[in-house]
Amino acid sequence: MEHEAVRQIHYIQQALSQNKRSVGFFIGAGCPLSVRVGANPLIPDVAGLTHIINGHFEASPLKGDWATLLGAVAAGGGPSNNIELILSFIRQLAAVAGPDSVRGLDAKTLNQIDAEICKVISTQVDKALPDQNTAYHNLAIWARSIRRAKPVHLFTTNYDLLIEQAFEESAAPYFDGFVGTRQAFFDLGAVEDEDLLPPRWARLWKIHGSLNWRLTSDGKRVVRSSETPDATTSYLIYPSHLKYDQSRKMPYLAMLDRLKAFLLQPNAVLFLSGYSFSDEHINDVICRSLEANPTAQVFALVYGDLSEDRYEKARVCGCRLPNLSVLGEFSAVIGRVDGPWKALADDVPASIPPGAVGKHSDGRTQVGLGDFAKFGTLIRYLTGEVTDDASA
Repeated sequence: MEHEAVRQIHYIQQALSQNKRSVGFFIGAGCPLSVRVGANPLIPDVAGLTHIINGHFEASPLKGDWATLLGAVAAGGGPSNNIELILSFIRQLAAVAGPDSVRGLDAKTLNQIDAEICKVISTQVDKALPDQNTAYHNLAIWARSIRRAKPVHLFTTNYDLLIEQAFEESAAPYFDGFVGTRQAFFDLGAVEDEDLLPPRWARLWKIHGSLNWRLTSDGKRVVRSSETPDATTSYLIYPSHLKYDQSRKMPYLAMLDRLKAFLLQPNAVLFLSGYSFSDEHINDVICRSLEANPTAQVFALVYGDLSEDRYEKARVCGCRLPNLSVLGEFSAVIGRVDGPWKALADDVPASIPPGAVGKHSDGRTQVGLGDFAKFGTLIRYLTGEVTDDASA
């Protein structure tokens, strides 16, 4: 069965145009790749980060321990090109090592490797958007463009501060769960009562932590601070699901709870961008929530061909859930049906921006919304504030 690309894009535009509907965005690791600095992405993806970290340890005194660790990962059948899963493995070993060694590594060494990885990741993701014509800015401008009955929710597994930068530069207010100025503290009560906040404030939920989150020296508080970590604080990024103390656990669970609560709202619609369904824990939250709430709708916009192996989990979820649509470049899973895009008519409606849909050189219909930059252009079109850069 074939799917009509223009009809699906119109559905997306209609959902984005309703100010009384609960609308959310899930910004995955692929989104920063859409921002280019010369020929390179602003921030590398997980595989790119893993390659950089491998190079770091090749020149580190911990080189031998790193090789031992990678050998243990391989022996356990784990991937060696996913630093998030490697770091999860490190934390699992450190949690059980105690005074002894596990897989040839003691807890002190494992914690040193953990800290080094976090420092490298933080250095790599500590980047700023090059201008105000990015998809992040388009999203911010759209979020502030109309008076809303319900707030826009932004979920992300990324540690960078690109969303914060775009919203602040666009004068779009948001709430991220922290209160204060010098060392803003995580306020669980405010998170749970966020419905009492003005709906014009977007909600930003950073599921895996953030570059500017810190754990205080006494281990009792999570704070948001621009200060560089020192001996009394630590980076608080969460590339693993092992949360070994309550202070680290609380923000993580609260952020995931926000995702679940959002999807359980009547007629909620969530757009996944830059996410390949590689995180089983997040997949479970999304799929279970959609099963419990058939009125909710999720559009997963994936980059490239949906038939690629990396999207196997996305296809499986889409074929199981009628309210999860997975839109790829040349095919889609819609209404649990996996099929190609129908041949495109010669005239594409003017309301659809360039790049959103078109004909490939081989004649196949090609949908480009998996590219966060093109999705951002579609969002910007809805505000009426289209610039030459946005329509390029």
